[in-house]
Amino acid sequence: MNRAVRWLLLSDLHLGISEEDPRRPGKVLPGFLRREVLAASGSQQHVVFVGDTFELVSLGEDESLARLESILTRHPMTLQALKACAAGGVQLHFVCGNHDVELARPSVAARLSALLSPAGPSQVRVHPWFLHVPQVLVAEHGHQHHALHRIPEVLRTAINGTDGLDKPPLAAWHSYPPKPRLSRAGALARACLASERAERRVRKLGYDELLQTESLRLALDGAAVRDLARLSRFRTVSALPVAASRMLLGAAGLRATGEDAPPAAGRVARTLEAYGSGVAWYISGHTHRALESEIPASPTRYVNTGTWSSDVRGGGPDQADRGAFPYAVVEVAPSGAVTGGLRYWRAD
Repeated sequence: MNRAVRWLLLSDLHLGISEEDPRRPGKVLPGFLRREVLAASGSQQHVVFVGDTFELVSLGEDESLARLESILTRHPMTLQALKACAAGGVQLHFVCGNHDVELARPSVAARLSALLSPAGPSQVRVHPWFLHVPQVLVAEHGHQHHALHRIPEVLRTAINGTDGLDKPPLAAWHSYPPKPRLSRAGALARACLASERAERRVRKLGYDELLQTESLRLALDGAAVRDLARLSRFRTVSALPVAASRMLLGAAGLRATGEDAPPAAGRVARTLEAYGSGVAWYISGHTHRALESEIPASPTRYVNTGTWSSDVRGGGPDQADRGAFPYAVVEVAPSGAVTGGLRYWRAD
């Protein structure tokens, strides 16, 4: 008899080398893993971190390796809980976000696996682009559809080991340590030019070969993967006005809000359906706005897993209650029936 399969998905913990966030996601996560994962039985379990789990942004390979180890050392209870999950047969998945895209480097992914599951590194999987479970779900962080965070050539690093992690435009502007405004403007211009060039390379034969390799890992038709890679594109002429408007809203203490699935979710869902690979759930993070909604003209439902940090956006329960932490659950019964949705976990 087939076992039920249970997927738990959460995102945007932004674990760093300090615990300055008032919500203390690194302190809360171990309890969640113990009570919701390790205490459960009877199902094959998967825990998916849908991007921005770690603060590894804009670091080189050596710095990323050192920072990853420092972060996990700084959060020993989280490290132990993750190791207990892996040792207990729970499959751990890490989808790359714009803050931890360095996980796409094979050496960094291998170090993460060795740290969390030294006896069986295959219990830890890193997904540089997105996770696909046939007929069940697709999970991606979402930054690839946000022009200013988009990193078009991430597979060049993940598959070939070459450097395809050019700093995206918004990261170039929000530099650390902060640079004078004129220097930041120059860095932004160079990043925009680099992104435009990367977009052209993504549409050439050489990158198609990488997409074909990725399609085997994703268990998806090669043409579908190619179309998914080209659904969104960075264009300076359209991206900068959007960035300017968001900066103005931010300066006024306002944020763009919405209670519907983003257009990119619909494009992904309908592309998969066109190739006979539709899924029940499309799950992303990135916006820090927990949300469950329909996707227009598609049977796929959308969930955004919000954030476990204090930078909560939108109107969900986690906005008013710092003790409410959003996550998604997707359960596949032995019969193949798929159920799930957005949930909130409270430590008390």
